[in-house]
Amino acid sequence: MKNLRKSIVTCGLILSLVCNMVGCNNSSDDSGNNGGNSQNTEDNSAPSDSSLSFKSGSYEAIGQGKYGDVVVDVVFTDKEIESVIIGTNQETPDIAKPAFEQIPVAIVDGQTLNVDVVTGATYTSNAILNAVANCVEQAGGDVEALKAKEAPQKDEEQAAEEYTTDIVIVGGGAAGLTAAINASSNGSSVIVLEKGASLAVANGANAGGPIAVGTRVQKAEGEKLTIEKLFTHMNDYANSTINSALLRNVLEQSGPTIDLFQDLGLTVSLRQDAYGVGFRARHKIAEKGEDRTAPQANKIIENGGQIMLNTTGTTILKDENNVVIGVKAKKSNGTEVTVHAKAVLICTGGYLGSQEIIDAKFGKVTINPLGNTLSTGDGLRMIKEVGGVEDRNWGIVANEFSATNKKAGDWTFTSNENLRFGIYGGLLVNRDGNRFFNEEIMATDPLSGAEATLRQGHYYAIMDSSYYDSVCEKGIFKTLGSPKSWIAGLRNLSEEAPESKAHVRVLTNAKDQLQEGIDQGWAYKADTLEDAAEHFGLTNLVSTVDTYNKMCKAKKDTLFYKDKIFLTPVDKGPFYVFEYEPSAWCTIGGVKVDQYLRVLDNTNTPIKGLYAAGIDAGSMYSSPYYDNEGSALGLSFASGTYAGQMMSQYINQD
Repeated sequence: MKNLRKSIVTCGLILSLVCNMVGCNNSSDDSGNNGGNSQNTEDNSAPSDSSLSFKSGSYEAIGQGKYGDVVVDVVFTDKEIESVIIGTNQETPDIAKPAFEQIPVAIVDGQTLNVDVVTGATYTSNAILNAVANCVEQAGGDVEALKAKEAPQKDEEQAAEEYTTDIVIVGGGAAGLTAAINASSNGSSVIVLEKGASLAVANGANAGGPIAVGTRVQKAEGEKLTIEKLFTHMNDYANSTINSALLRNVLEQSGPTIDLFQDLGLTVSLRQDAYGVGFRARHKIAEKGEDRTAPQANKIIENGGQIMLNTTGTTILKDENNVVIGVKAKKSNGTEVTVHAKAVLICTGGYLGSQEIIDAKFGKVTINPLGNTLSTGDGLRMIKEVGGVEDRNWGIVANEFSATNKKAGDWTFTSNENLRFGIYGGLLVNRDGNRFFNEEIMATDPLSGAEATLRQGHYYAIMDSSYYDSVCEKGIFKTLGSPKSWIAGLRNLSEEAPESKAHVRVLTNAKDQLQEGIDQGWAYKADTLEDAAEHFGLTNLVSTVDTYNKMCKAKKDTLFYKDKIFLTPVDKGPFYVFEYEPSAWCTIGGVKVDQYLRVLDNTNTPIKGLYAAGIDAGSMYSSPYYDNEGSALGLSFASGTYAGQMMSQYINQD
């Protein structure tokens, strides 16, 4: 039965690989498990190997996954782990699938808990392993011995693999897939190397919606946005800190790229102007995860392309003439891979998963990741090793829905509602208890406004009971008097907002969740400001609040000139203090490229055969992040299309 079970799962994995219809999680976790119950505790004699001695029966336990509990049922004989069955869970199906398929098989086949987590599905992998360990303990087994037990070694090492293609693309995210589609559609042979166990791991598979101009859906809705208007808006915002010619070239490909998604069967619509930029550039792709990536992958395969999952690019290859001629990579099972190619595209999604790079660029701050943490700067490192250089802009695409704190766990849309006060424009102070910027920008433009909080690392929302109670009971928009001038509030937090926004209009759960935040250490309720200040060490808080209240009474912010609609006094105890940290969907900052996405060296000379796209192309993104939402995803998609065109032209120029 064990071999049959393995064969069935293996066949399923092969089919999933071909169709690219699997998903995975994006970050690491070592959390434990809780509780469990035994359905059968029949005692049997134990064999001599104490690690394989159990009370036969079926046992259930829970492991903490990415988005909640993962229930696991384990069946034991007296001498072995017979089966591991995944039960109810709150994981995203696309994201958790590789771990659900692979980890149970590895445990049963190896009779061990010493199992490698699935690349990109670490949360789910650990949830399963922790739950199984709990079941082993319930069954009287030796958990530590099973954790130490080596899995059976394969009879022979995997042979190195070697491939030849026109174009090799490192990274199967937003830019990588559109580049592969375009290049393969133009007759170029293509191989895509993806680090994750699934294409659904990438931000491009899950992010809300990209900007574009000139799409069919815009024309159908009468949106008259032009390239001139969108380019001018973004270029002026960047204030000459980007490659303007590159931005212009990429925006030109944005419309055809979104139309391509429609042609592939994806559902595309046009979003409202949520922040009052004056145009509707942001689209929505309804499908997420494997439902979004599968049509793209199928098109690549239909065109003769190849996609290799669980394969991490490691080194860019160059010949004696300094021309790029391919890459080296490594599969998750240790197999060395060499891909010979005429052109190489690097689009590995930045460095959100690299604390080392974050520390180097921003200091030792915590940036709570909301997006793909498999992006650990691999592409940037590879490019710099062959002579590429970094560009100037470094920053983040911040969370526009809420603040975060790692003490509260991983942020989701259902996280503790007391985190939401970070984007409401109220009083925010730094670790000294001083105001440090105009908090209004967190309410009007949080995607880029959070750049100020990144500078601080930790920041604190301060409010009194009147404000807190009103926001919890009426919502922030009504609390501030329903100001129509606050476009973001009107379109996202008011009664006029779409029905899908109803869950954030009023913080109906915040009061019930307050104690959880207090217990976790990031929230505090105090009878006096002095007590609140002492709790978090906010030395100047009392004097700051005194000055702030005088401004509120005068309806004039004489320090940072915040709009008076956001001036709400802090004078009626009890008082509430929430400690927040920055968070990011993805990072900004990459290598220097020219207007054709060719990687440049330190003399501004293109490295022949080497291209970068998406977030890795540092010359395309401003810091702070553009004020028109969807820019990161839209430019990633479109730059992939553009890179596919440029590489096909390059390899065919002779």
